Amino acid sequence: MRTRPEAARGKFMLESMGRIAGIFAVACVCGVASGMFGIGGGVLLVPLLGLLFGFSQHRAQGTSLVALIPPTGVLALMAYSKQGFLSWKTGLLLIPGVFLGGIAAGVLAKKIQPRSMRQAFAGVLVLLGVWQALEAWWR
Repeated sequence: MRTRPEAARGKFMLESMGRIAGIFAVACVCGVASGMFGIGGGVLLVPLLGLLFGFSQHRAQGTSLVALIPPTGVLALMAYSKQGFLSWKTGLLLIPGVFLGGIAAGVLAKKIQPRSMRQAFAGVLVLLGVWQALEAWWR
């Protein structure tokens, strides 16, 4: 017969395993989306970490950067390069702006409340989604 602490520990382990499995499943979906469409971190992983796993906007964004930039970025870069689907000149010109913008945004993000950060993020996603849909269907 299990004592109360053992039963609680067993429940915690099941919840932890379910959470781990859920995060792994979300990561797989985001990896596929990143490889196929060049999206994943900001468009999918950040909202899903917040909505499904209760991450704050700041924590979801930081976690997304750790998860996507090194592994997915390098592997996708290699695959796209092999197929000739990238502009090295444009990509290299983007680096300083992305670098400096990332530093500035990191400093600014510390000053923004999580709710406001999530609202701004959602607004950007909606606007970009509408714009992309219009371009895809009516151009």
